[in-house]
Amino acid sequence: MKRRPTVTLQAAAVRRVAGRYPFGHRADIADSDPGIAPGEVVDVRGPTGPVLARGYFNAEGGTPLRLLTWTGEDIDGAFYRRRVRAALDRRAGRIHGTDALRVLHAEADGLPGVVADQFAGVLGVQLRNAGVERHRDLIVQALKAETGADAAYERSDTGERRREGLDLHTGTLWGEVPERVTFHEDDLELHFSPMDAQKTGFFLDQRDNRRMLRSHVQPGDGFLDVYSYTGGFSLHAARAGAKSVAIDKDQVALAALEQAARHNGVGVGVRWGDALDVLRTLAKDKRRFQIAVLDPPTLAKRRDDVPGAKRIFTDGAALTLGMLEVGGLLLVSTCAHYIRVDDLLDASRVAAATAGCDAEVLDVTYQPADHPHLLSVPESLYLKSVLLRKHS
Repeated sequence: MKRRPTVTLQAAAVRRVAGRYPFGHRADIADSDPGIAPGEVVDVRGPTGPVLARGYFNAEGGTPLRLLTWTGEDIDGAFYRRRVRAALDRRAGRIHGTDALRVLHAEADGLPGVVADQFAGVLGVQLRNAGVERHRDLIVQALKAETGADAAYERSDTGERRREGLDLHTGTLWGEVPERVTFHEDDLELHFSPMDAQKTGFFLDQRDNRRMLRSHVQPGDGFLDVYSYTGGFSLHAARAGAKSVAIDKDQVALAALEQAARHNGVGVGVRWGDALDVLRTLAKDKRRFQIAVLDPPTLAKRRDDVPGAKRIFTDGAALTLGMLEVGGLLLVSTCAHYIRVDDLLDASRVAAATAGCDAEVLDVTYQPADHPHLLSVPESLYLKSVLLRKHS
């Protein structure tokens, strides 16, 4: 049997990797066998002792080592099918009222670099690193067999692939992918164009928060959706009788929102432009709202980005709180791993003082069950939201 290539860890990294942390950073690597191809599967050892784990290695990648297993199993087609099946089993009975869910959440489902979302019979897939690119056929076959999806498309056009030295890939993986993918979330029919949309198509991770805010809507309430993208929050609020206003700088996304609103028989007003600029205009016009959501894009892709991101949250929350009626609700949300709940609270505290009011923290929420958070993978916790009630 051919010996598998080996990567040796620094002693300081052994305990972390043995604890099932799935990343080996450049400083963690003591040595590696010569000639390892980008994304090749390797055995991982400490300076002494047995094999600790097995995973992909790309010496030139931003994160050279991505671990797959700690049991010594072979990384073959059967392995990928087991991982997809296990992910589906963990979600069974936990996602209700929709025919869309995240099937694979990368490291949190034991497959670093693979994200897959299913929308009814159509699957959206991202392959993000050299290891999964090397095994793309096995992974695609496993997804097709285990999900039973009629069609699948690929949106492997992320910056992470460039950092791995890979070309970007988009297009059909199998079946006939419609120009407009349609799925249901409660009593709404939602859709997107798979090649125009962001990421794999739709932000399924805000599903629980959309429902939560909708539950607070009273007919006639003013609802403000800041950084709306295709307006999932706006549509849910409008279905409950709110007068929704959605703000985004993506004209394609706003056009999709208007189309979805017409299709669902609800009205949503859209405002195109930089969110903070539009908020200032609305404030100048003395607009009033009962419920609002502030859900910007990632903002902080590195730890050093956090201070600047907090300033944007502070400015946006101050403007929004200033337009809320007393007793009104504001959901402040981040999809950035590096932004903590405490950062959201700090930004909101300064924002409330700027707006000349106080606010009560009603709830803190996290990502839904189909976007799992593993203790061994701190990075898998990324979506955090704080629900505030405005006081005078």
